[in-house]
Amino acid sequence: MGQEDRAAMAPRVTTIGLLAAALWAVGCGGPMEPQELARSIQTLQSSAADGVLLANGVARDRTKTTFVRVHARELGEIVDHEAEKLSDADANGEVALRKSQAVDLANKISQSLGQLQVAPDDENGARSAEGQLRSEAQRASRLADSL
Repeated sequence: MGQEDRAAMAPRVTTIGLLAAALWAVGCGGPMEPQELARSIQTLQSSAADGVLLANGVARDRTKTTFVRVHARELGEIVDHEAEKLSDADANGEVALRKSQAVDLANKISQSLGQLQVAPDDENGARSAEGQLRSEAQRASRLADSL
């Protein structure tokens, strides 16, 4: 490619770069909308409800420890990912308050799921985790409904 060809391409490359940067900035979207937050909270609620079923199986000695450990880890990863996304999101006003509550809720759900993962054969601990996860699932449902 000759020097003239490179000189002619420079404005195009610059234009493409600026266009890509503009599209990236637009894709970042600004503050979190209530619907986005509601979807994240529904994911937390679903994970907590699934955790209730898992904990109930442990409490009744009807679930294999390997399954409990793996499934609790998977649910915990989902919850932790939602907490990370929520923590990174910008929000204003009422959405910011609800977002903060959702992050707190995610941390509590993760802790309860972690209890199952660490001690997948502890029936008493599972009963405790089941009650906590049930309460957290209900709290998530109320929080999503408030948006």
